[in-house]
Amino acid sequence: MPSSRTPAPDTPLSNLLRFIERHPDARIIDLVVDTSYLDGVLMPVLEVGAYGLRDGVSLSEAARMAYENGDDGFLYDELELLADAADIGIAHFYPRWPNATEAGDEALLAALREQVPAHVDGVPRKTYLFHHVDTQPYINLLTGKPFATHG
Repeated sequence: MPSSRTPAPDTPLSNLLRFIERHPDARIIDLVVDTSYLDGVLMPVLEVGAYGLRDGVSLSEAARMAYENGDDGFLYDELELLADAADIGIAHFYPRWPNATEAGDEALLAALREQVPAHVDGVPRKTYLFHHVDTQPYINLLTGKPFATHG
């Protein structure tokens, strides 16, 4: 389902770094490829959310429940949304949208990795998840591998 927010087609991915830095308490950064209309054309956008994890919840278990049920709601029910960013226009990563998404994903993942700040000792690690809306598995941005597919 297309996003209801207006995308900013020229928003640089560098805004992602500022968003991450503004939300140091976030444990999960969720990066979701979705679609939105821009000037009447359906375009790919990146939705970014900063989340906390509810007390006593395992992110891996929540992800596996989403996989087993084919429903992202099983993951999001266990997360606490702290903030979300304005949609980021990413059409330049997907010039043949909605075709050839694999090549676009590879390029976008590489660009996103460049925006992730280095881990600081003494600060809890963040988990960066990448996926297309309503699609699993979630990809661990830092490793490029599916997240929590084995339990």
